[in-house]
Amino acid sequence: MDGNQHKVEANVLLLGAENVGKSALTVRFLTKRFIGEYGDIESIYSHIDKTDGREIALNIWDSLYPQSCETTESISDKQLQWADGVILVYSICDRSSFEVVREQVQLIRQTRKLSSPVLW
Repeated sequence: MDGNQHKVEANVLLLGAENVGKSALTVRFLTKRFIGEYGDIESIYSHIDKTDGREIALNIWDSLYPQSCETTESISDKQLQWADGVILVYSICDRSSFEVVREQVQLIRQTRKLSSPVLW
């Protein structure tokens, strides 16, 4: 059996309003550490792990939320084409960040025309 048959690659896009903890969540997941402050940098983090004898390459695109705060500008076609899945992050202390996520879910559904479920 070819070694590539045991390798899985997944691209995950992280979306949400500004300052809700997208980078903190990503770094915590990847390193098990918490860092209190992050700059305004859009990054793609990569992590390779083995599960059930299969190598899994996980790429996480930690996106920036634009200053214009217009949802239609916050998700590019490039991001959605790249992503196998999307994680939407909001702050439980900021109702407006939840509203941003609701709008982003609608935009994703319209753009991708997915029949896949959205988990809340």
